[in-house]
Amino acid sequence: MQRRKFTLPLVAIMMVGIFSVPLLAHVSVNPRTAPAGSQHMVFFIRAPVEFANPVIELGLEVGEEWRNNGGDINSFQHVPGWDLNVEFDDEGRVYKASWTGGEAPRETFMMFYMSMNVPEEPGDYTFKAWQLYADGKRVEFIEERGESAEYPMPLVVVEGAPILTAGTVQVSAITIALFALAVSLLSYRNHRKSNA
Repeated sequence: MQRRKFTLPLVAIMMVGIFSVPLLAHVSVNPRTAPAGSQHMVFFIRAPVEFANPVIELGLEVGEEWRNNGGDINSFQHVPGWDLNVEFDDEGRVYKASWTGGEAPRETFMMFYMSMNVPEEPGDYTFKAWQLYADGKRVEFIEERGESAEYPMPLVVVEGAPILTAGTVQVSAITIALFALAVSLLSYRNHRKSNA
């Protein structure tokens, strides 16, 4: 009985401590894995508000490696209350995108959707991101990923395209069906000749 009286307040204090800490998940680009060469794949930026003041700007910089290997942003979803600002590189590909004019309060998160072409080359691709808070604090997610990184860059892992896709299976099935039909017709013709 004595142990229970001590354990219950301890658990309650731990729960209050755990749930009162702000969400420290950082800015991410999702899904975090994508098949190489995918076209018009829907991604989203997820950015939790990690401090007491609201976020008034969210930005994303598309890595040069992503762009040089065939990756690009095709379009963005309109988000009411936020203004989209886009900068392009010399090749006409999206280099930076930022959302301003809105406000995301503490203990919420922002999600902005976009359609992207995924690079042809498998590998780890990083993006730079930033959040500007109403008090002027700017948090930049520009650190190399690792255990010691306080503000790591968002990462998308591009994996090799699967060997068997729906299109490949469909073409293979049609080829097998046509081959079986040809064998059947030859067999039928040979059978008719031998019976004649």
